[in-house]
Amino acid sequence: MWYRPAAAAGLLLGLAALTSAQIPSGGGGAVPLDKAALDRLNLRAEWVQYLPIQGRLDGIALVQTIGDQLFVQTRTGMLIALDARTGQVQWSAALGNRGATNVYPVAANARFVFAVNVTRLYCFYRESGVVEFNTDLSFPTLNGFSGAPVLGPTADETGVYVAAGAGGAGATRLVAYNLPPAIALPTTAQGKSDDQVNKGLNPVDELAKRYPPGGATETQDKDAFDPAIRVRPPGVFGGESGQRSPSLAATGTTSPPYALDNGARTPSMNLVPSMRQPYRLRTDFQRDIQRTPSISTIPPAVAATLMLTDLRPKGIEPTLRWEYGMTGRIDHPFLLTPARVWAVSGGRLVMAVAKQDRKREVSADLLTRVAAAPAQAGTIGYFPLDDGNLLAVDLTGGNEIAGVNQLWRANVGGMLNRTPLVTTDAVFAAGDNSGVARVNRATGDVVWRSDTTADRVIAVNQEFAYVRDRQGRLLVYDARRATDASHRVSAPLTGIDAGQFTVPVVNTVSDRIYLASETGLIMCLRDASAKYARPMRMAPPLLVDEPPPPKKDAKMGDMMPPDAAKPDEKKPEDKKPEDKKPEDKKGPEEKKKEE
Repeated sequence: MWYRPAAAAGLLLGLAALTSAQIPSGGGGAVPLDKAALDRLNLRAEWVQYLPIQGRLDGIALVQTIGDQLFVQTRTGMLIALDARTGQVQWSAALGNRGATNVYPVAANARFVFAVNVTRLYCFYRESGVVEFNTDLSFPTLNGFSGAPVLGPTADETGVYVAAGAGGAGATRLVAYNLPPAIALPTTAQGKSDDQVNKGLNPVDELAKRYPPGGATETQDKDAFDPAIRVRPPGVFGGESGQRSPSLAATGTTSPPYALDNGARTPSMNLVPSMRQPYRLRTDFQRDIQRTPSISTIPPAVAATLMLTDLRPKGIEPTLRWEYGMTGRIDHPFLLTPARVWAVSGGRLVMAVAKQDRKREVSADLLTRVAAAPAQAGTIGYFPLDDGNLLAVDLTGGNEIAGVNQLWRANVGGMLNRTPLVTTDAVFAAGDNSGVARVNRATGDVVWRSDTTADRVIAVNQEFAYVRDRQGRLLVYDARRATDASHRVSAPLTGIDAGQFTVPVVNTVSDRIYLASETGLIMCLRDASAKYARPMRMAPPLLVDEPPPPKKDAKMGDMMPPDAAKPDEKKPEDKKPEDKKPEDKKGPEEKKKEE
C-alpha cells in the first residue's frame, strides 16, 4: 500500500500549487503586469515602484496626481511624494502617531503641499518635504474640543481653506488661513549700491514677520544694520546696538533658580519646556491638566533675551483670515477662483463667498444632490448630480437672486458619483449605472457612452480613454468617437485583467496610467507610440490666483504692447498730407535727382 501516501502527497502538492496561484486580489501576490499582456493593449511599463507597508493592517489608501508628483497616503498616516516621471521616492513624512486614521486628499500650490490628520494641519515644501508649519485646528467648546477637519484642504498661493467641524448638529465651518509671508532676501540693482537698494531692510525683522504675535521682537534701528556687528543685549554687555531690552538686574543670577533683588526665589525655568505663550508645565498632550503661574514669575529680561536670540522657525503658524459658519455639513472639497471660494453644503446647496471678506455672493439650491466632488477647468466648475446630469457652471458669475450661472446641462443617466475627469476639449463623467460618457466641453453634447459596468475613467490621451470596470479589468476605448455612431455607444477595443490593483488612481494631469495595489506596488504605464515618450499634459490649467499685474511702460505708466505707438506719436499710415514733412512730399524723381 505504498502508493496511498504517494498519492496523498501528490494531492497536497497540487492543492498547494492551486492555492498559491489563486491568491486573492490585493494580497501579497500583487505583481506587475507582464509584457505580453501589455503588448495586446499597445502599452509599455514606464516604471514600477514598491513602497514599504508596515504590518497587515497598513496599506495604500489614496494616490493623487498633482503636477509632476504623485502623493501617496497609507492607512496609518504616511505621506509619500513620488516623482511622477521616474517613480523615485522624493520624501516621506509620518502624520500623527502612525495609528489607523482617516485619510483625506491633500492640496498643493506652487511651493507647498497641505495635509490634515485628526485635528492638525501640516504644510510641507513640495520638493524637499521640509515642514513649513504644523498647527492644531481644534478649539474649545462646551462639550470638549472640536474643529477637526472633515474634508481635505484646498489651497492657493496666499492661503489654505479648511472645512472644520463646528461642535454640534453636524454643522461645519469654512475657515480661511493666511500663509506665512516669505522672507525678503537682499537684492541688487544695476547702478546702485547694496545700501541704497536694501535700505530699511533688516533680515532679522523679515524673519520675525513670519512668527505669530508675541514672537521675536523687531529691532528699532531699521535704517542701519550691519550683519558683522553682533547684536548684544545692552543690559549685560552695554548698549552699542540701539536695541534695548529689560535689564537683567532684576535677577541676582542667570543660573536657576533665579533670585529677585529682595532675595525671594522664583521657580526654576527648567520647569517650563517652552518660552512661548501660553506657558505650561505640561506638554501639548497634557495641556488641560495643569497651567503654570503668571508670567511675572519668570524674569522679563531672561524671557526677552531668549525671544530675541531664538530664531528657529518652530513658532511659524498660519494666521486666521476669517471663519464662515454653515448651517449644514460641507460635503465636498472647495473650488477656488481668483476672488471666490465655492462650497456645497447639505448635499444640494451651492454657495460662494469672497476670499477677502467672506461676503456671500452666490447661493443656489440645485434641487438635487451633488453626488461627487466637482471638477474645475479654468473658472468653469463641473458638478455631477445624483439624477445623472452633469452641470457646467461659470464660477465667476451668478448672484444670490438668480443663483448660479449655468452654461449647459448634460443628461448622462444613472448616478454620477465619480468626480469628472476634465481634459482640454472634453469632460468624462462616470458613476453607478451611468458608465463612462464623453461630453463636449463647449456644448455639453454627449459624444459617446460606455456600458454601465465600466464606471471609472483613470487616464486619457489624444486617441484613447482607459477605463476600469467593476471586475477590475483595464479597458481601452476610442476617446474621440463612438463605435456605434447611430446610438452614440462605444465598446472597448481591448482589455486586460488588472484586478490585483485595488486602489483606484485617476490621472488628472497627464496621459500616464497609474495602477496601485494596497500592498505597496505602483505601476506606471503609457501608450507605446513614440509621440507619448514624454508625458503629455491633458488637463486644462486652473485659475485660482489673481493674475500678476501687467507690465507698464516706464514713461507712460500705461499697459502698452511692445509695438504700440505712443499717443503723441502717429504711425506713418495715419499721418495726414498736411502733417507730412516737406521731404515726405517729394516724388521719387525729385529724390533721385537729389541723390
